[in-house]
Amino acid sequence: MPTRMKGLIGGWSGREASCAGREILLKSVAQAVPTYSMSCFLLPKSTCKEMRQVIANYWWGSSADSRRIHWLRWDRLTWSKCKGGMGFRDLYLFNLSMLGKQGWRLITRPESLCARVLRGRYFHDSDFMECTRKKKASFTWRAIMAGREALKLGMVKRIGDGETTKIWKDRWILNHFSGKPITPEEGQTVIRVSELMDAHGNWDDMMLRQHFIDIDTDAILHTPTRGAHQDVWAWELEKHGMYSVKSAYKLLDARRHQTATMTDAGPSNSDTWKQIWKLEVPAENEGVLMESHS
Repeated sequence: MPTRMKGLIGGWSGREASCAGREILLKSVAQAVPTYSMSCFLLPKSTCKEMRQVIANYWWGSSADSRRIHWLRWDRLTWSKCKGGMGFRDLYLFNLSMLGKQGWRLITRPESLCARVLRGRYFHDSDFMECTRKKKASFTWRAIMAGREALKLGMVKRIGDGETTKIWKDRWILNHFSGKPITPEEGQTVIRVSELMDAHGNWDDMMLRQHFIDIDTDAILHTPTRGAHQDVWAWELEKHGMYSVKSAYKLLDARRHQTATMTDAGPSNSDTWKQIWKLEVPAENEGVLMESHS
């Protein structure tokens, strides 16, 4: 894959292009090359690093083998434009986002042939979100398990009868910290969400105040229920509840910024950068503006 990308970018070498031109070529062509492979397999971090190096070389020097100075770290270039970056993809995080879609299909289409085969081979006695990776698992299954990490961050249970939702393990409380109660689990006797509901499928206020602190109780009371319907998984970052690679990538990227070391300066003020990108300047000067402001 890096060789193919290098050969592609090598065909552009020697052609003087503006920053805007190089940006379009890299985003629409070079970064699209590994998309199919990333949707099926987990690429090694070393491979992602080689592809990143090829892209960075062309960005800073108009050549796949350029030895020019890279004035900013690649991590900075992957920030969105409103945060002071150029919006290039972090290839490893994009890989995980693409693989998350495979896991989403196993959850939402359990009767498909692919889901039945994988369930019979790897998680016939457990749930996909809780199963562990078995020894000698195929590369495909390892890739799906890696993509599951993206699903765990953004999936939330939509409550119906509450029978299949675990209070302390599943994410099910809307707009509430990590989606789980912050009340300590020790000493609790309730396990399923259904135990917190009355016979009509509504929240039992007395039961909630008996087991949870006030902040949890208020959040649960504002979480809608679906009556006699079964609980279903939904993607929290989309209004329609369906998984999308775009929102999954943004979620993983946001988590990366949150876990960055304290020595990292972090993204710049978004309002300032929005004003900069609205300036009417020649395209050749865009890179100069970015470098001078950083």
